[in-house]
Amino acid sequence: MKNLLITGANGFIGSNFIKQFENKYKITKITRESKYDILDLNKLLEINNIDILLHFAAKTFVPDSFDNPFDFYEFNLNSTLNIAEYCRLKKVKRVIYLNSYSYGEPEYLPIDEKHPLSFHSPYNKSKYLAEELLFNYLENITEVVSLRLFNIYGHAQGDNFLIPIILKQLNSGKITLKDLKPKRDFLYINDLIDLLDLVISRDAVSGVFNVGSGESHSVQEIIDLIQDILVIDLEVESQNLRRENEVMNCIANIKKLKKDLHWIPTYTLKEGLKDYIQKEGNNVSI
Repeated sequence: MKNLLITGANGFIGSNFIKQFENKYKITKITRESKYDILDLNKLLEINNIDILLHFAAKTFVPDSFDNPFDFYEFNLNSTLNIAEYCRLKKVKRVIYLNSYSYGEPEYLPIDEKHPLSFHSPYNKSKYLAEELLFNYLENITEVVSLRLFNIYGHAQGDNFLIPIILKQLNSGKITLKDLKPKRDFLYINDLIDLLDLVISRDAVSGVFNVGSGESHSVQEIIDLIQDILVIDLEVESQNLRRENEVMNCIANIKKLKKDLHWIPTYTLKEGLKDYIQKEGNNVSI
């Protein structure tokens, strides 16, 4: 049984991963409630015998990063620096890092790992710098796998994301959103945690991988699928408020994942939404 250390273990992705694989791996959790502080290297160094470290912890809410950029750079970089030094000193075999969409307005679709980078927020910049820190600090010491996530959705996701916002409006009899036209590459959380399990199980793996479904769907399509699953027909209103520097379409090129790790998503968007809604249970009713 491999020993895993997971930062941000209580978050959206960490909690789903632990629920699925807590009996497969021996897991040490770092959370706000744990006795280990990710910003305190000496406390981290009390943890021993870790095979693979999954670094999920980060400040993530993009709007806040414009108001408090220092907080985002301070936490996302210092926490990652501590993780890197921990891996160096403890001779951890592999660190898996979760990065975010890093490409801005696409120059071409689908977006592969060689696409030029463009950062629209302090959050995105801090996450990319943390990725670079890991690769440089741990070169020839620890295998680094950075997963650049497009749009992940599923059970336990925060209320400020698109699909939870839609689901919470169902009881009102009307769905109101700012813009129905932007298209995104949505991947169900179950597919992501299966990918994480695959990365953990490999004998050797490193590098950057784009992670998505390889398809894009508009906000309107998401609404239509949810209504189809629930057999409802609510009024849908667009406020026609487009965000500044809005990316209107993005699709992940996942050929590298398929080639190097033999991974493909198993959930269609409709299947993922249906499973998500079932897991939400009483939180989704009309």
